[in-house]
Amino acid sequence: MEALTSAQLERAEMESVLHSGLFEKAPRLGKFLGYICERYFDGEADSIKEYSIAVEALGRSADFDPRKDSIVRVEAHRLRKRLDDYYRTGGADHSIRILIPNGQYKPHFVCRELRERLEPVIKTPATGLAVVNELAAEPVLHSTPALEATAQRPNWPLFVSLVLFAGLCGVFVVRTFSTRASSAAKPDEVWNGSAADPVPAEFRMLTGYHGTPVVDRQGHTWVADAYYSGGTSFPIPGETFIAGQPDPHLLKAQRSGRFHYDIPVAAGTHELHLYFAETEYGAGNPRGGGDSTRVFNVSVNGTLVLREFDPLAEAGGPNRLHERVLKDVVPGSDGKIHLAFTPMTLPALLNAIEIVPSTAGHIRPVRIVTQNTPVTDSDGRVWAADEYFTGGTQVFRRQVLFERPDRALYQGERYGNFSYRIPVAPGKYKLTLHFAETWFGTPNSQYAPLDSRIFDLYANGTALLRNFEVGREAGGPNRTVEKVFENLQPNAQGVILLEFVPVRNYAEVNAIEVVETD
Repeated sequence: MEALTSAQLERAEMESVLHSGLFEKAPRLGKFLGYICERYFDGEADSIKEYSIAVEALGRSADFDPRKDSIVRVEAHRLRKRLDDYYRTGGADHSIRILIPNGQYKPHFVCRELRERLEPVIKTPATGLAVVNELAAEPVLHSTPALEATAQRPNWPLFVSLVLFAGLCGVFVVRTFSTRASSAAKPDEVWNGSAADPVPAEFRMLTGYHGTPVVDRQGHTWVADAYYSGGTSFPIPGETFIAGQPDPHLLKAQRSGRFHYDIPVAAGTHELHLYFAETEYGAGNPRGGGDSTRVFNVSVNGTLVLREFDPLAEAGGPNRLHERVLKDVVPGSDGKIHLAFTPMTLPALLNAIEIVPSTAGHIRPVRIVTQNTPVTDSDGRVWAADEYFTGGTQVFRRQVLFERPDRALYQGERYGNFSYRIPVAPGKYKLTLHFAETWFGTPNSQYAPLDSRIFDLYANGTALLRNFEVGREAGGPNRTVEKVFENLQPNAQGVILLEFVPVRNYAEVNAIEVVETD
């Protein structure tokens, strides 16, 4: 009987995996795998890029921007994990295995025998095995027309070279991993203060920071690190710029390693905000690496709330704040909220914790004015100073607005090509955007009021406004207009991403309100 070609064997393996039930509850991962494999079979492996996967496999629109949306990197990490699990269980006896090395989207089809011979070279850390996987991911099947031929005429010099090289790499990786792990874990720190009394109703803490309290421009006080056990404090260099912070240079340090917090709180329902910023790994950072470099789990009161959490991938890049919001958090029987951070690859990290009281089933409304200080409206509601933005320019104007009692909301403006990453808990939200044309058509501007400013607005990639003209919608300059959108939901990263994209001149917004409805 004529032996199957390597291409036939590879396609058969893809079909076997896709029809194994592995993706029954994760169809998007199945589309991801099928897409990259078909491009590989068509000889177009070099054209498998983040953009093409997002648009052609995951259904993102043609204006997809990988700098703002990390869906491909997140899904790739999940796909790698699912394939690894599959080949340890139901697919353990397969002659060929599909690998997607870290940092790549091109699939590699590897003979099980070669991989099994290489894997014992490095027996301990996951990072060491990753080196073996990448070595084994060379297109070995393509060296002969059939798998049987490969087995009959093994390339022993190549195999020995790979083993020796893998061994050297393994020693390096193990030493590097051990050095990093030991530096992150020594000495293991334990807070020695009193945890008898509950913290204030609104509690904000900078983890890993041991200086005097910090007051941000919202008027909130952030205290030094406390209530911790395990891990190590690491300062963030003062010159490090972290995008998206609620206050410039708010984050001072991080707690890193395997650690937990036991925070005494008052009885009742709380919302918990966890702040992460990857300042060690990623492009341009001291230790390099990329997505999947640092992965860990987070539990609250013994319940896993963030599984295989990758702060770099979740934020969409290094040196960006990523905030996760958890609602309906209540203290345990001992009156404390217990947080556990468990490394899977490199040490876990955390930059800040915020705990505030909330109504059961809902988080607090998010209200933002594009100004440097908070504003209180006529109903007594406080609107926070500008935060969660990337890009654009903030300006303050004193023009008088017609017919509006809360004119203070419209004196600030963010304009340009910009976005807001607003962190929320799972649920449905009403978004209200406040606009006023305080430049075009006003006495301070030589430009006409209409047709001068046109822009689009997207929420998590879906267009909410197309060719929007503030002046025309409001009936002229110095007049206000509100746009309301219902049933918005956060993306997989727990964020409502608002993108203001100019069509003519600059986009602008004066105030943003996000209120949970269901």
